[in-house]
Amino acid sequence: MHNDPFDQIKVGDQEEFQHTISEQDVDAFVRLTGDDNPLHVDAEFAKTTPFKKPVVHGMLTASFISTMIGTKLPGKGALWYEQSFKFLAPVRVDETIRVCAKVIHKSSTQRTVVIETVIYGNNGRRVIEGEGKVRMVEVRKRDEAISEQTPKGSVIISGASRGIGAAIAVELGTEGYAVCVNYCSDAEGAETTCETIRSAGGRAVAMQADISDALAVETMVTEARQIFGQLDGIVCNASPPMHLIDFADLVWNDFQNQLDVQLKGAFNLVKSSLPDLLAEESMGRIVIISSTATDNVPPTKFTPYTAAKTALTSLTKSLAVEYGPKGIRVNTVSPGMTETDFIADTPQKAKMVTKMQTPLRSLAQPEDIAGVVGFLFTEKAKHLTGQNLRVCGGAVMM
Repeated sequence: MHNDPFDQIKVGDQEEFQHTISEQDVDAFVRLTGDDNPLHVDAEFAKTTPFKKPVVHGMLTASFISTMIGTKLPGKGALWYEQSFKFLAPVRVDETIRVCAKVIHKSSTQRTVVIETVIYGNNGRRVIEGEGKVRMVEVRKRDEAISEQTPKGSVIISGASRGIGAAIAVELGTEGYAVCVNYCSDAEGAETTCETIRSAGGRAVAMQADISDALAVETMVTEARQIFGQLDGIVCNASPPMHLIDFADLVWNDFQNQLDVQLKGAFNLVKSSLPDLLAEESMGRIVIISSTATDNVPPTKFTPYTAAKTALTSLTKSLAVEYGPKGIRVNTVSPGMTETDFIADTPQKAKMVTKMQTPLRSLAQPEDIAGVVGFLFTEKAKHLTGQNLRVCGGAVMM
């Protein structure tokens, strides 16, 4: 086993570095963000304000916390996923800032650390302070990630260009499966997922197909078979965007869109893959991604989404009963609220309430769901079928 950098991190660890903010830094920030607020770039305008001179963008100064987290503490493999800021004082061009970080909490089970962050300006005054949360990605050596002597078959994952689908693709890809990364429109995201798998020594190919189009899915399955050979498993993950709408304002097309991508998409992928999955030498794994939104009291304004997800959990049971005797295992994995683009528009207050109502006091990361899917593809799960595994930090207990 190689040394895991996460194991070396301890509560109390500290790092700091200095940087002098230049005019070139400000110009680069303006070009990158488009924020040309005259308070930051126009000396004449700044004279008319209480600041009297241009003020460096607060987020430019704060961006050096990313430098700290990505290169020093925790360093390589750190994924910065939450940060609070208090902007206490302005910073000027040519001012030297001192960026400091200290580990104040570490969770080995979640591979996360909480970092106290402080930036000091001239004369030691605090200009920014806050708290960051960081997840450490587990980096495997190439020879540990894939065993060329033990290939594990091939899988298709729908909706795998980003979020949970991409994490599942990477999980299975780095465990030795040849992965077909399906996408509908995000070609760049799908290729990024493939590159991550290939960089670990795995095999992956991006394939475009509207999962609700039966002919497109049949074509994709045929092409995947030609590239990787017989399919051994599928993961039905594709889901369209979901908008919060009062029932009174819904039209049937809101339901149809969810049903077409989620239920019909799963139908199409299972139907096209079934001959391969039924083959005697196939692993015959089907995993369907649902949601804990179907459990207990559903969230308001999610009606089309929860209706489609509920149908998927029923589909899982029906397939498990029919094809269990033929060697195919079919299971559902239901995430709770997960840190993906899917909840980008969810109010921060709602996220915090969900965290506090969750026994583990945290939202899931895509890798948490991917790990459970990976388990279902192993022999350790050989006696599991028709089940709904909820990955929600204990928010739902059945």
